[in-house]
Amino acid sequence: YILTRMEAEGLTFEACLADAQRLGYAEADPTFDIEGNDTAHKLSILTSLAFGTKIAADDIYMEGISNISQADIRAAGELGYRIKLLGVAQKTDSGIEQRVHPTMVPTASVIAQVHGVTNAVAIETDILGELLLSGPGAGGNATASAVVGDIADIAKSRPGFQHGPVFGLPARELRPYKKARMRSHEGGYFIRLTVHDRVGVFAAVAKRMADNEISLESIVQHATDAETEAQKTV
Repeated sequence: YILTRMEAEGLTFEACLADAQRLGYAEADPTFDIEGNDTAHKLSILTSLAFGTKIAADDIYMEGISNISQADIRAAGELGYRIKLLGVAQKTDSGIEQRVHPTMVPTASVIAQVHGVTNAVAIETDILGELLLSGPGAGGNATASAVVGDIADIAKSRPGFQHGPVFGLPARELRPYKKARMRSHEGGYFIRLTVHDRVGVFAAVAKRMADNEISLESIVQHATDAETEAQKTV
């Protein structure tokens, strides 16, 4: 909701957060909503469902959206991306990777079309390709529906009822979780710099990246209001 409003209306993060709290989409203490905690809790359950492992919410790399600014929103748009808060779980050679953080997704992608209070789960399958499940993720009706569904599942799980285990198998049979270190993750990154607008700055940035074996896909430069500064998006 917050990132959608920031992009569509050019509002600040603080203004969108206040509106979300007024509408009941964010708590009075919004820490869990904006710092990724709520997404991480949901991701830990989805990871267990997907891979049959024990829940390990404390092992999730977590980064929220409180530092996202209008400059980030505009820079992403110029490069053909939209910023979304994603929770990602995937198997790697070193274990299962779980991470929550703002991500630049291509504007033409399906996940980029998820707006407002809508939540979505994208599943990559080996036969059917990518599946996307979406629906309301905040507000009174969505919360009440989820609570009633959980109560119904608990009621159906009592002796005498034919009802499968919540995680597909008994909790005691869930496999131990092996964590993949976040530092082993490889991917593209977006860096926004405010630098002195003078000869040699671009070359210095490119050299520092090259020294650390980082290739640059694109660089966009804009002048700022200050006469001696410029913004570079790498």
